Amino acid sequence: MDNEGKNLNIRDVNPAFIIQEMFLGYKFRRKQGNLYSGDADVPTNLIRLFYQLMYPKTGFNEMKRAFMIKYVNNESMLEGVNNETIHGKAEIAGFKKMYEYIHSKEIEYMFNIYTLKDLHKQLFSLAPHPECAGEFRNWDVYLPGTGTEISQWSLIYPRLRQLDDNVTFLRELAPIVRESGNANDLLEYLDYCIELKCKLIKVHPFGDGNGRTIRGFINKLLEDVNLPPIYINATERTEYHKAMNLANNEGNYSAIKGFYRYKVCDSIIELCINDIVSKYNESHFHQSEPGGLKKVMK
Repeated sequence: MDNEGKNLNIRDVNPAFIIQEMFLGYKFRRKQGNLYSGDADVPTNLIRLFYQLMYPKTGFNEMKRAFMIKYVNNESMLEGVNNETIHGKAEIAGFKKMYEYIHSKEIEYMFNIYTLKDLHKQLFSLAPHPECAGEFRNWDVYLPGTGTEISQWSLIYPRLRQLDDNVTFLRELAPIVRESGNANDLLEYLDYCIELKCKLIKVHPFGDGNGRTIRGFINKLLEDVNLPPIYINATERTEYHKAMNLANNEGNYSAIKGFYRYKVCDSIIELCINDIVSKYNESHFHQSEPGGLKKVMK
């Protein structure tokens, strides 16, 4: 915790109260439709504040469990996966298996760029032809309307081998960042992960399920430093694709990095802050009682 966080504690201001007030403004901004506007200072400052005041008090495992319950087990709008006209029941069940694998110790065994194959295999393990799961495509594909040049199938392995150096770098960096708890280090690590994600999307190694598999892979890397897993709602796809196209077609990563900082804030709110604020209000927010206002600030 830096000096700012220490000073707040010295003044006997409950960190949960500060977090509540700051994130209420964020939630209001979201309701007004003002998010993902390119103003990355808003989520950046909130992420810094959260990790300065709440980390390591916040149970990160609780956030992972909340993610499974809210966005995986119930398929609650997560990337449109609950829409059975797009993905059938077998893929929905496989999606759950994929995240169970991501959160297991088993994934740590020889984790590298080819772990993508393991995730893809879990995703399609219950599909009609599971023997095809986990295999890279051997045909060329295109992404209509994006202008993004996807790797030829013959170049998939060479390009993934190049990106494996990035994965090795992030895996070696993760324990250092996690132990430091420094918000600036976390944000820099997040940016590295987003650049890797964009490059993986351009490789597009599988015939189907690239988005879900790659986002799961990146979520694992984020969780390595106690950043929350990210979800993308169907209503956010337009803004997400616009930012992705800017990164992949013009090499400009600013929009997608800003987008993901907002998404980190969304995850913090949905998987942690709402619960913290609810418990905080139940325990302390009794202004009608004598001395109630003092309780708020203790």
